[in-house]
Amino acid sequence: MTTPTAGMPWPVASPFRMRPGLARLSPATEAPPSPLFVRDGLASVYAAHKRAVLQTQHSLSHIGQADPAVLQAIAQAYAVQTGVGIAADARALAEDLQEDFVVLHDEPGDGFRARFLSVCFPSNWNPAEKLGLDFTAIHAPVADNALLQAGARGIVDMAFRQAPMLRHVWLLTPNGDLAQHPETRRARWEDALAAADAPGATGRLIDQVFFRVERQTTLPLPALQRGVFFIRVMVAPLVEVLAVAPGRAAELAEALASMSEAVVAYRGMAAVRERLCAELRPS
Repeated sequence: MTTPTAGMPWPVASPFRMRPGLARLSPATEAPPSPLFVRDGLASVYAAHKRAVLQTQHSLSHIGQADPAVLQAIAQAYAVQTGVGIAADARALAEDLQEDFVVLHDEPGDGFRARFLSVCFPSNWNPAEKLGLDFTAIHAPVADNALLQAGARGIVDMAFRQAPMLRHVWLLTPNGDLAQHPETRRARWEDALAAADAPGATGRLIDQVFFRVERQTTLPLPALQRGVFFIRVMVAPLVEVLAVAPGRAAELAEALASMSEAVVAYRGMAAVRERLCAELRPS
């Protein structure tokens, strides 16, 4: 299942830095608006994929306990924006939202902590490991996280107490699966390398690579002392995404080359970064 490339964001920039990159969601009155949720023609496909994950890996993707009032607030916000009604039930929202979501509690003297995670499509991270953690602890494993950690207090206050926010995170992955839990994901970079160099293959690693974007949004619920973090995953073959606009291959090569060794290792790309850059740069 891949996202139509025309609808894929292109948040690639150089030099690459792990930064907050938050922006306020634009109101519905602005053109074009930046909605909290993105519901499109793939809604039924996402629902089927989520249903399969919840049936076979429920304990890996449905973590903690969500307040009924928070679930009601999510369902109401979704209905207002999309016109689609979903039962204010954790399982129904998990299946019918194209977004995954995390509910955070604003705990006096302790800040926001993740108390419920409905994450069917993680990007190689384990949702169970984040339960009960605050922003700083959640992002502790992230390489080159100094900018994120330094701004943690302001980020949390802005995104979960003040106004809905938007952020995009991009990744390169060796498979196009929506669900990429570290315990269950199928293809790894060594598999992509083997496929690229197999007899009869093109010999290009980029033909085996997928461009993955997380569209991250936030919903402050200060009256409930809660906040919700939404993650909409979009994925498409890299070569198709590059073909959307001229210059993208060079932009991506520059971004990859500017990544620190720590980031490259964190993303598991030490064995492929150099080859990808060589293939992306114009000959």
